[in-house]
Amino acid sequence: MTINEITRKLIRQNKSRYLLFGLSICFAIAMTGAYGVLLFGRSITDVLMTDGSTYIISLGMYGITMIGIVVFLFYANAIYMQLQMGEIGVFISLGLSPKSVGKIQSRQLDSIFLIGGMAGLILAVPISFGIWSLLSLFLSYTDGTFHVGWIGLLIAGGLWISAWAIQRIRNAAHITRLDVIKIMSSSSECEEVKGSHPVLGVIGLIAVPLGLILFNLTAVIYPLKSFSVLFLGISLVGMYTLTAQITSIGSIIKRFSSNAYRKSILFYNLVRQKGNQYTLSLFVSSLLITLTVFSICFNGCTFLELYYEIKEEPYDYAVLVRESEQDMDESRIGFLAEENGISLSEWHSLDMLLLGREHQYMDASRNEWSPEIVVNVSDFNKLSGMNLSVPDDGYIYFQDSDDSVFQTCSDNRGVFYNPCAKEDFTLQKIELISRENVLNQTAKINSFAVISDNTFQRISNTLDSSYKMTYHLFHGSNPENSSEFQKRLLAEIVALNDGEIFVSWQDQAIKDKIENYEDIYIPYDGNELYAARWWEFYPYAKQTQFDVQMEAGAVYLILIFFIAVIACVSATMIMGLKIAGTIMQDTESYRKAMYLGLKENDLKKLIRKQIGLIYFFPVICGCATASFMINRFMEASSIVHVREVTLAAIGISLMVILIQLIIFFFLQKKLVVSTSGIVYESR
Repeated sequence: MTINEITRKLIRQNKSRYLLFGLSICFAIAMTGAYGVLLFGRSITDVLMTDGSTYIISLGMYGITMIGIVVFLFYANAIYMQLQMGEIGVFISLGLSPKSVGKIQSRQLDSIFLIGGMAGLILAVPISFGIWSLLSLFLSYTDGTFHVGWIGLLIAGGLWISAWAIQRIRNAAHITRLDVIKIMSSSSECEEVKGSHPVLGVIGLIAVPLGLILFNLTAVIYPLKSFSVLFLGISLVGMYTLTAQITSIGSIIKRFSSNAYRKSILFYNLVRQKGNQYTLSLFVSSLLITLTVFSICFNGCTFLELYYEIKEEPYDYAVLVRESEQDMDESRIGFLAEENGISLSEWHSLDMLLLGREHQYMDASRNEWSPEIVVNVSDFNKLSGMNLSVPDDGYIYFQDSDDSVFQTCSDNRGVFYNPCAKEDFTLQKIELISRENVLNQTAKINSFAVISDNTFQRISNTLDSSYKMTYHLFHGSNPENSSEFQKRLLAEIVALNDGEIFVSWQDQAIKDKIENYEDIYIPYDGNELYAARWWEFYPYAKQTQFDVQMEAGAVYLILIFFIAVIACVSATMIMGLKIAGTIMQDTESYRKAMYLGLKENDLKKLIRKQIGLIYFFPVICGCATASFMINRFMEASSIVHVREVTLAAIGISLMVILIQLIIFFFLQKKLVVSTSGIVYESR
């Protein structure tokens, strides 16, 4: 029988291991490519904008998950090579040199990587298309056209080629150094953690929450804010230290209960012998599960906060109409509401003017012009219940939120611009007011300048109808009919605007002050999401506002959930591969223990303990860290409903643990039965 015939026979005999390794490569490349196709496709970049913070966060998560996928590929290759040792031993026993055996193995690796990688790249596009199609079922405003992000495929291809080249070189170098003795002992190689001590594990356990607490404290102190990220590093080091020392758990048990230690002495020693082999896999798996829970909560908390914000808005509806749109007045809105079975109440109308205002900074070279809405003090007092008084040469700036934008109103002198009279005029700043629940914060208009009735009327007389509008705020009964009422309002407003959106409507007030201004009109049809998010004349309805905002962020959320799933699956597969490798290495130890009198049921319990330690340490460590981490992050942010976000993190953690319990049940059942059977038969 020739070498080629022996090779083919061994391949047919061990085809399952080649299939497993090939599927691992296919999974890694397909998931990397599918996420990249979405992340770099126009379907995503048009919505998120590549210079936005959400897109940068998505890129960062992509990078971290790719590290996990690379680690997964290295473990898959390690298991593959461990399984190949018997085949390599056959060839060396036949007199082939390690170099020749290395060439045979390299050809097999090339074939597996070629088939697995190509299959992964081919599957990447349909997987990403399936994810986008699923998302599109819930979209009403967004263009559902799917676009391929070719950069994502290039990154996946680069990962595929790089992993193949590195693994090929490593495997060939490893085989070159082999001899029969090394091959015989390869299945029981062990490596304890150097300097292992329970105290280091306790230090790591303390460092994880301590780093997060210090981050929380320093993140809200301005002089220390730039150093707060360093404390996250303390948590990361603490997690690694805790992971590295987990194999010394037997020493801790021995200190507190020598009887308990003696009962499971074989388990504790088997764990201790593989310290360094456990560390990287457990640490990366813990990190990926932390990323899974944290990413969903951190990025989803914005929408949870938005839900409460919309729920607590003071008015059910807000409608802005121009003076030229006389048909859409209070009586017309009331008629449309009546047709939909809605009774209106608490009606407030604010007459508004569109002007320009110079935003002034301490560095005058940074000053810039922007549109500004002004209202008269009488309308504002009726709306807010306040009793303000504004002199004819003054203004009060109001915003229904925090005072973060008031830095541009810090000077006592406010320079305004009349676009019709084409002249600047000055008003003195009287006061800056920030008060919630006066306007709807999530509507298009939530800030303006308040001027006296006389000044308002004087300016109004010089403006044409393009710069005059009325803002209607009111409540309505029967919220279940809100959507239909909003659609009727929208249809009439679109018709009054000849089916077009005047994109530069506010900027027209400062067209003389800025360069490259042009009137931009786009059709409403095909730009529904843009209109819902940005068009000032899009009618606001509280009952549907959350749906609009959710859809605006749906593209981002689908990226986050997709990468979280990839991270979680990668962690699970890393743990699974590590468990398989550990059980394989310990088979000989099990066999010896059986000869010394270990019963089969006790052997099964031993194997379950080992599987449980490897499997559940990353799950518990990752979920606990993520839940505490999200709580500290939210405390250091402007999020109001921290308790709800924390409970959501705990709920997601429990869901992850439940999923892992189900997987563990089937995994341990299969491994325990197969391993104990092999050991029992070999006696």
